[in-house]
Amino acid sequence: MDEILNQNVTEMAGVSFDCSCGRQHSVNIDRIVIGNDIIAEIGVIASIFKHGTVFVMADNNTYRLYAEELEKYLCSRGISIKTCILNGEGRLVPDEKALGTIMLDLEDDTSYIIAVGSGTINDLARFISHKLHIPYMVAATAPSMDGYASTVSPLIAGGFKKTFEAVYPYTIAAEMRIIQSAPMEMIQAGFGDIMGKFTALADWQLAREIKGEYYCKTCETLVRRALNKCVESACGVMKRGEGSVYNILEALLLSGIAMGLVGNSRPASGAEHHLAHYWEMDALSKGTHHPLHGNAVGVAAVVVSKLYGMMQERLPVGIDMPKAEKITELLGNTGACCSPAELGIKRELFERSLLEAMKIRPRYTIFHLAAEAGQLESCAHRLTLEFYRE
Repeated sequence: MDEILNQNVTEMAGVSFDCSCGRQHSVNIDRIVIGNDIIAEIGVIASIFKHGTVFVMADNNTYRLYAEELEKYLCSRGISIKTCILNGEGRLVPDEKALGTIMLDLEDDTSYIIAVGSGTINDLARFISHKLHIPYMVAATAPSMDGYASTVSPLIAGGFKKTFEAVYPYTIAAEMRIIQSAPMEMIQAGFGDIMGKFTALADWQLAREIKGEYYCKTCETLVRRALNKCVESACGVMKRGEGSVYNILEALLLSGIAMGLVGNSRPASGAEHHLAHYWEMDALSKGTHHPLHGNAVGVAAVVVSKLYGMMQERLPVGIDMPKAEKITELLGNTGACCSPAELGIKRELFERSLLEAMKIRPRYTIFHLAAEAGQLESCAHRLTLEFYRE
């Protein structure tokens, strides 16, 4: 029981166990491959599906970075390849247009999908894989988010960020040469995404105590392990220390596996994600730049931690209080943004998001507790004054 806690992340693929929470959990990933020069291993896995077309997905950047090399290698092994490069100016958006582009390019005999990229590419591939029942691999290119090992796809539908049920990848492959050379902003985003687990776990505990929501101590422990790995690595991020970058990647995979075990994003996503999604949707509606998801989550975790401090007297027993000072220090050690103003979030948007972000999805968080206590508006005003001093 709970033997997963004694395994490293690459050993967790294919694990199934009876958990102390009363449920049976499974990690329906065939393989997790992390290391240097792993392209031959990717080729062996792809060869399993050579009876059909292997569909390689990338964007402009990840094609040049790794997909082109992978494409040539797989072709040299006699594997039929169809490549879809999602073009476009600026940041790729996981919306109906992107999904339509992929569907138009898919061959009828597609037997396997290889998504070369990070957040957006992976989310699109996972959704397509789920809908069409075609297994997929993600060849990670940056330690920027925790969705590699999860079973949900956050997509933009009708201008709104929505989380859709999806599927585990068949394989996760991470070439450390590529991961370690990722833009610093993306490494910081991965770190920020993990910092959001301080508040996400507190929100999960809050929902357990107030709403009687299902809670799994094993999954909490996996997410805490992810947090500890990032706390230990913070000072080495700016130097791109191999151990630090690897720890961030492993932490992101652990977080994703925890989500998969529970069956939704609850162990890793709370009020901080609602704020980040709100800011992103606002930017998309205006056609303006928005920060990387993980960088927004890290800042939002600071904000939500301060709200926890304001609501401390109303918290039930059993909540692990997130500490804004600690999260701020850790983000600062990596050179990441620590405040909404640094992210480019305007004052009016910030205060509005504090009042409205909880409407994004029906998930109980500290926002709901503050609203039920009649204190959300006053807390939002105090937080705005604190972060936007004249």
